[in-house]
Amino acid sequence: MIQKNLDKRIENLLATFKRYPDIFLTEEDARNYLFHLLLSSFGGLQRTKDGKISISPHSEVRWYGKDQDKNQRSDLVLIDVSDLRVDKYGRLPLPSKNYGFNNFFAAIELKLRRSKYSPKKQRWIALLKKDIEKLSFLKDGVKNKHNPLLYLVVLDKRENIRETVESLHSNRSVRIFYEFAYN
Repeated sequence: MIQKNLDKRIENLLATFKRYPDIFLTEEDARNYLFHLLLSSFGGLQRTKDGKISISPHSEVRWYGKDQDKNQRSDLVLIDVSDLRVDKYGRLPLPSKNYGFNNFFAAIELKLRRSKYSPKKQRWIALLKKDIEKLSFLKDGVKNKHNPLLYLVVLDKRENIRETVESLHSNRSVRIFYEFAYN
């Protein structure tokens, strides 16, 4: 059910991008739009592990993992709120952002390539591969009781490289969605 709802929201983003590509001037615009769409399915208030109230979708989530790597960050994450701790005065010390959780349902990396001044194809593919590696780290390097859904969503205004992007799909645990704005 989570995958079906997520896929539907991502497909809505892609259709909007295809129809009105210039409402997304920045990657942050696209991320905010998708976050807005996720709120309709996953934004219900829920009680956290420490008795506070939160929601499942969150943005710019830092991952600490087994090696406490603070440089890992995901664009959008659906957190299992029942596992979320936000009370910094609780018994367990929380990471520097004053929240902590182990379990999540999905992580989404989103990329927007804007124009001829954006990275050329080879550099762009390298950036996408880096995001796939980051998502793979989440699958293997973060303790989680769920089998998380991992997404790479690519919006492209520069050139249609669908086949190349979809060929990155060798890592079957990452679902790739690609849309070119102008064909």
